[in-house]
Amino acid sequence: MAGRVVGAAALLALAAPARAQPLDPQADEAVALYRLARAEALRRATDVNEVFELVVGGGVLAELVGRRDWDTLFTLGDEAFDVELPRRVGLGQGAAPPPGQPHRPAPVHLGERGGLDASSCRACHFSGGPDGAGTATQVALLRGDGLALASATRRDAPHVMGLGWISLLARELEADLDRTRRLVIADAAALGTPQTLPLRAQGLDFGRLTATPDGGLDTSEVSGISPDLRVRPFGHKGRHPDLVALADEALQIHFGLQSSARVARYAGEAATYLGAGPAFDEDADGVQAELTGAQAVLLAAYLAVLPTPVIRPPTDPRLALASARGRAVFGEVGCAACHVPVLRVRQTDLRLATAAGEPVEITLPLAEAARFPRPRQLDFGAEPDDGVQVGHPVFAFTDLRRHDLGPELAEPAPEVLPDGAGAVPGSVWLTRSLWGLADTAPYLHDGRARTVAEAIEWHGGEAAAARDAFRALPADDARSLLLFLASLTREPVVLVE
Repeated sequence: MAGRVVGAAALLALAAPARAQPLDPQADEAVALYRLARAEALRRATDVNEVFELVVGGGVLAELVGRRDWDTLFTLGDEAFDVELPRRVGLGQGAAPPPGQPHRPAPVHLGERGGLDASSCRACHFSGGPDGAGTATQVALLRGDGLALASATRRDAPHVMGLGWISLLARELEADLDRTRRLVIADAAALGTPQTLPLRAQGLDFGRLTATPDGGLDTSEVSGISPDLRVRPFGHKGRHPDLVALADEALQIHFGLQSSARVARYAGEAATYLGAGPAFDEDADGVQAELTGAQAVLLAAYLAVLPTPVIRPPTDPRLALASARGRAVFGEVGCAACHVPVLRVRQTDLRLATAAGEPVEITLPLAEAARFPRPRQLDFGAEPDDGVQVGHPVFAFTDLRRHDLGPELAEPAPEVLPDGAGAVPGSVWLTRSLWGLADTAPYLHDGRARTVAEAIEWHGGEAAAARDAFRALPADDARSLLLFLASLTREPVVLVE
């Protein structure tokens, strides 16, 4: 665990005026944060008028962005992420409980409508430190029948650091693919015959695209993404294209809180995505107008500005050399073919907006608004091919593409995408970003792997050759590779609990 978790009583004793030595400033800040959080929790627990104070309007978000008040924006998002929600604000689905009684939890979700399985975002995103991953007991049971464990799809809760930069990468790759789409359509129209062009972006291969003179497109050779050429970087199968969609769905399926934007978006598919209740209370929990669309934008903004994980080699010189060897082995065995160590973003302004309902839109300049550590634009030197790499290098170790990993990791049914873009086959998975890996056990989509070595052993299909190469490594090289992967971590934090 990268964070130093310190007992509250011990630190509060150290913080007393009579202490002989001053505390590290980080510890003082952690104590102050702990006291503030406890006072806020007590206020919420004892205020009979308290309902859900973190419903923030789009006007407030726009004003904070206009003032470039990133600290206040982050604080609001952090509180929304951490707050323990009272179960009288519309959580869950089905008949409302008697007055004053909480909604019953529903850990096995009911189809796409979800189930009440958490009381806060922090509850399942804290292993390894704030905004971290889930533990082995916090695997979500999605898209089930609401009752049987065997009916559900298991999903491990990933860490949520650096997601703003992942979103920027997706939009840059998507823009490059769209330029190819427009070019091949123009070529086919000008030449009067079908034309085919390779789909490539930042050296990544997305297959080929063919256009006919009448403007039609043949996407049968497109690979790694959906036929609509959208790069969906969120979800284990590449489910969501942006952070607002991710946050909006999470609010419903984990807490039963339906935003006005989500209700408007799925009005035509209410029985599938919202519930069979009356208008304005589709989940039939007795509460209408549970959230504004701006709440999902606030959470998306918070996720967007979180710090990025880091590469922290060992300090011991011998171990540092072994870790450097492990990085070389990472490429030699083929891991880097999918877990591409670095991609670049040229445009650092991230647009966040609701997809339907009331208009809420903000733009975050991540180069300014993101918390530290964050990617820096620092490498304009010539590369071995005499090209010049421009932009912020993002060491996320992913290609943001989907790959068939064979029967070893296959699920029995495809996952239907919620935006109408088709379904992802059971054996196909999005390349998981490896940054922060050291602090995110267990591993794989359902948390079945206790260690990184176990996770590698589960790889098949397109990754079988890399897995077999790992198996064939000399013992020292295998240990060096795992040591390098252990350096993909996060900045340590002081935490009082």
